[in-house]
Amino acid sequence: MSITPNGVYYFTNQTSNIFLSQEESLYAYTVYIGQHNIQLEQGDCLYFISDDKKEALLINGKRTIKSLHCATIIRGYNPPSKTTALKANTFLPYVNGCSTRQIFPAERLGDPTLQMLYIPPFTSEQVHHIHSTARIVYCLEGVGYSIVGMRGNSIKTELKAGMTIILEEMVPHHFETEMEGLKVIPLHIFSSIGNLEFNHPMFNGTHIVE
Repeated sequence: MSITPNGVYYFTNQTSNIFLSQEESLYAYTVYIGQHNIQLEQGDCLYFISDDKKEALLINGKRTIKSLHCATIIRGYNPPSKTTALKANTFLPYVNGCSTRQIFPAERLGDPTLQMLYIPPFTSEQVHHIHSTARIVYCLEGVGYSIVGMRGNSIKTELKAGMTIILEEMVPHHFETEMEGLKVIPLHIFSSIGNLEFNHPMFNGTHIVE
């Protein structure tokens, strides 16, 4: 595992690791990287990748699940169990020429969601951005780079298939590629609710003067 000073954690699949969400995090989750036998309790749901990396699975209820790659428990969320193939292409536009597909859409506005994100070759202009909730990102195919931190104090890390990235909330970041594209599977621990997140007293009371 490697850790940046900016709230991002990188794991390879060569060793087994367990990552616990911070005590002060708004939502509780646990990430299992590498090979694990995972015990689910009542009220847990588990997002994980099949052994052959051809399917994404969402399982709930009290049981034991074997995972070889990356699996995330979210506590207190109880959606139906489901399975989806990962071979389909991405269909929805995303920022700066990237594209995405909903693997497991949110059941309700703001619920967790599993997505697929494709970053095409020679992507260097993806806008630097933050997310209001944590992301667990599994690198499915390709090669790329993660750039984390603010201007003048950013860290660039190479990404390869099989790696897992944990992005804590509000971490400035973006992805880049060179000759090869990068396909990743980000789990949004809880999904944002768009423009409603800007409807709060501090933002409404801020007026830009140019």
